[in-house]
Amino acid sequence: MHFSSRNKTKSYICKVAGPVVLSAFSLFLLFWIIQPLALLFDPSFSLLANKGIGKIGMVTMVLIHILLIALTASKDFFATWKENNFGFITKRNWLSSFFKFFSLFALFHCIVLFGFCMSKQLMCDTSAFLHVAAQSTSLLVGFIATFFLAWTEEAIFRGTLYPYVAQYINKFGAILFSSLIFCLAHNLTNPIALVTTNWQLGLGLFLLGTLLNLIFALTGKLYTGMGAHAGLVFVKVFLRRIPAVIPAIRTTTPWWFSPDLREAFPVHLLFIIVIVCIVIQQRDVLFREPSPR
Repeated sequence: MHFSSRNKTKSYICKVAGPVVLSAFSLFLLFWIIQPLALLFDPSFSLLANKGIGKIGMVTMVLIHILLIALTASKDFFATWKENNFGFITKRNWLSSFFKFFSLFALFHCIVLFGFCMSKQLMCDTSAFLHVAAQSTSLLVGFIATFFLAWTEEAIFRGTLYPYVAQYINKFGAILFSSLIFCLAHNLTNPIALVTTNWQLGLGLFLLGTLLNLIFALTGKLYTGMGAHAGLVFVKVFLRRIPAVIPAIRTTTPWWFSPDLREAFPVHLLFIIVIVCIVIQQRDVLFREPSPR
């Protein structure tokens, strides 16, 4: 009896995690095939580190694998997957919801930066805003790029990975699993070293992934998470073009501060508080077991 139960558990784990592991292994092999070929044309090229064509190539490979996972799942899953990730474009009200979440999370990013300015860890140069008009085209391009970045990442992690796992375990378990993958899949510079050795960044990515997964799990709409994701990222994009906030010149930096909000302890703490509050309030929904398959 014990042996049979153990075999069922192993079979269940393989069924849930198998396609994800196989996709990761396939991407690993593709990297080692494509990267040496690319070096023949450009010795400095890195498929993982280079932006532009490198990033486009890597994202394209990931999207192909995500599509394969969706195609090999059930017909119901594929229909829902297609509707969640692409069907919303035909709806009238999705843009208003997108911009609501965009504005809320962009405001959150700005408030944190303001707090860091008040604590003298950052300096604000208001004269930089005089160049907004001159950079309007660049800012528009940056917003469009941010929109498609958010759409791509949300489609991969929230629109595909999370609902795939949520077929087999409760929503909160699926949230934690897909948030871990979200954490591991960021800041890649080497396919063997899956995540940065900077634990602060890793923690920030995990908490951000958890929050974005909660938004998707509770709203059921990809564009809400897209708005939140884009709102956080666009502030960084804006400040690259309009350097209105810069790090203060200091000999030492407090342990709790980082100009990258994903590494900053106050942001970690705020994320944890929000996540805990949402989980407590929505525990009946998040811990409900999925329907038997």
